[in-house]
Amino acid sequence: MRLKDYAKHMGVSYQTGWRWWKAGKLPHPAFQTESGSVIVEYFPQQKTQLSNTKRVAIYGRVSSAEHKSEVELQVERLQQYAIAKGYTIVKIIKEVGSGLNDNRKQLATLLNSDGYDILLVEHKDSLGRFGINYLEILLSRLGIQL
Repeated sequence: MRLKDYAKHMGVSYQTGWRWWKAGKLPHPAFQTESGSVIVEYFPQQKTQLSNTKRVAIYGRVSSAEHKSEVELQVERLQQYAIAKGYTIVKIIKEVGSGLNDNRKQLATLLNSDGYDILLVEHKDSLGRFGINYLEILLSRLGIQL
């Protein structure tokens, strides 16, 4: 599949896929054609037949706008982790807001949505400063691993 399609399927931007290709960090074999197109040897139909692929929602948060660039790095690390584990990334949420704020719209939307088996965060306190254990128990009852 073309790198553009592969990146979209993996839930990353084309630029991220290109950087991975240039750095030799693509998790699947790839080659460049004479015309310059990058082809990744990845066949998603075969993969889902071989294993139960976990669907992942990624949540990145920083507390203030001055650290906004950090959320991009945070999400990129989580994407690389998910891809290395063979997970399918279905949602990526980035948010700027205090962990003490219990009215974060992006997080509320994510927690109210279906379609993922794992909620992937870099640090559990990204979800909030207090009550994370209770949140983890409730997610577990819904079949979502934190």
